[in-house]
Amino acid sequence: MTIIPLPLPKEVFGIEEPMKIDGLELFDHKNKEYNPIPEKQKYLCARDFTEAYSAKRISPTQVCEKLIDNINQSCSEACDPPLYGMHQYHQDDIMAQAEASTTRYIQNQSLGPLDGVPVAIKDELDVEGYETHLGTSFFNRGNPASRDAFLIKKLKDQGAIIIGKTNMGFGITTSNPNMHITRNPYNSDHYCGGSSGGSACVVSSGLCPIAIGCDAGGSIRIPSSFCGIYGLKPTYGRVSSTGDCVAGPMAACVDDLALTYYAMAGKDTEDPKTLFQPSPTLHGIYHTNTLSDLKIGIFSKWNKQVVDPTITYALQTFINEFKLRGAEFIEIDIPELEDARIAHLITVTSEFCSTMNGYKKYLHLLSPLNIVNITTYNNMNASDYINAQHVRTRIMRNISVIFSGVSLILTPTCAITAPPICPLALKYGEIGEIDPSVTSNGMMYTHLANFIGIPAITIPAGYNDKDLPIGLQFMAKWYDEAMLLRVAKVSEEILGCRRRKPSEKYWFGDLL
Repeated sequence: MTIIPLPLPKEVFGIEEPMKIDGLELFDHKNKEYNPIPEKQKYLCARDFTEAYSAKRISPTQVCEKLIDNINQSCSEACDPPLYGMHQYHQDDIMAQAEASTTRYIQNQSLGPLDGVPVAIKDELDVEGYETHLGTSFFNRGNPASRDAFLIKKLKDQGAIIIGKTNMGFGITTSNPNMHITRNPYNSDHYCGGSSGGSACVVSSGLCPIAIGCDAGGSIRIPSSFCGIYGLKPTYGRVSSTGDCVAGPMAACVDDLALTYYAMAGKDTEDPKTLFQPSPTLHGIYHTNTLSDLKIGIFSKWNKQVVDPTITYALQTFINEFKLRGAEFIEIDIPELEDARIAHLITVTSEFCSTMNGYKKYLHLLSPLNIVNITTYNNMNASDYINAQHVRTRIMRNISVIFSGVSLILTPTCAITAPPICPLALKYGEIGEIDPSVTSNGMMYTHLANFIGIPAITIPAGYNDKDLPIGLQFMAKWYDEAMLLRVAKVSEEILGCRRRKPSEKYWFGDLL
C-alpha cells in the first residue's frame, strides 16, 4: 500500500467548489428575527450580545467589567473548589478591546456579528502578548507571542474580544499538575474532559459564549461532550493551525459554532495545508424541517460498546427524532477500527515527541503521563510509523466508499460521561487515574475523524442519572462542515427546553 499524506486536494475525494457560498450574511440582524433571552434560561449567544449593544442597553465595556469579575471568582476559592477554566487573562488588554468595540457601537460602525463578543482561546494557539505554555511549566516562559495566530487575527478582524488563554492538559481530562485541574461545571468532582478542557469549562459555565480548542484525538469533542456544549473539529487543513492538531470552535449554541467556524476557516498563504480546500460555506445549515435527503450510517456493533447505558438511550432517542423528520438510517461496517486506533496513537505520539525534541533538558518537568508517552514512543521505530500510515491509507479508502452511500456517520461522542476526579490525580495529574480505560473509553469514537482528517461534531443529547451531560457525534465527508452544522441545528431543536445549565454556584452567564 502507498502512503497517502494529509491533507489531499479536494479533487481526490470528488469534492467540487460549492455552488452557493452562504457566510456571515446569515447572521445579519436584518435577515433574521430575534427572539430575546427567555427568563431563567439559557446560555447567552453572540446575537444576545450584539443586539444588546446595538440597542444601547449595555456596552462591551460594561460586559467586560463584569466578565473580569466573573473570571476572578471562577478561579478563586470563592467557588470552593475553583473551576480553573482560564489560565491567563490580561485585564488591561480585555478592557482595551472592549473600549474599542464600545466606540464602534456608539458610532454605529460594528464590524459584524462577532463584534464585542467574548471569546476564549486554548493555550495552544498564539495570541499576541500572551505566553503559549501548551500545558507545560517551561514552554515560552518569559517569551510572549509577538503576533496572533492566523485564526486569532481573523477573529479579531471581526471584532471578537479575546479574553485570554484557557487551561489545557495532554490527555482527555485536563488533569494538569503544571497548572490546575479544570473541573466540570455540572459537577466539580468530575473532570471536564481534555485536552481543551478549559475552553469547554468557560463556555459551559457561561463565562463566555465561544471558545477555541484544538483536536488531535478528540480534544474538542470530548470536553464539549462532558460539559454539555457544541464542539466542531473541522477537516484537517480547513483552519490554519500547527502540527496534527486541528483548531475548531466550541460554543453554547449552534449559530455561534457556525459563525465562529466560518470566521476562522479558509486559506492561509503561510500554511500550505490550507491551500487544498474548497471555499467554506454554510449553505443549507437551516434546512431542518425535513431530512428526507439524508442517509445516516450507524455501526451498531461499535455504538453498543458504551459503558453508560443512558448514552444508548439518548442515541436511540435522537435516531427516532431524525426518522420522524425523514432521515434514513443505514447499517454500515467500518473495518480495522482497532488497527486504526493503534495507528492513530503511533502517529499522534510521534508528533508530540517531535515537538519535544528541542526541549529534551526539560523532559523531567513534564507530567508523569507525558513521560510515559515519550518512553513508549522511544520503543517504536520508523517501520511502526510507516505501517501506521499504511493503515491510514486503507481506512481513508474504506470511509470514502462508505460516504458514497451515506451523508453522515452517527456515534456516541464518548463511551462514558465525565469521569470522577481521582484523589491521586490532584497531586500527580492524569497518571493518578487507576483505571486506564478512562482514556480508551473517552477516545473510543473520536480518534477516527482525526486519523483520516474528516470533520466531526459533538452535540448535547441529554443527561444521565447523575445529571452529567451526554454527547453524540456526527462525522461527515471531507470539507462538509455545513452538513454537520445542519444536523447540529436539528439536534438543538430536538433537545430544546430539556437542556440544562449548571448549578448557580458554577454559573457565570449573568453578563447582560
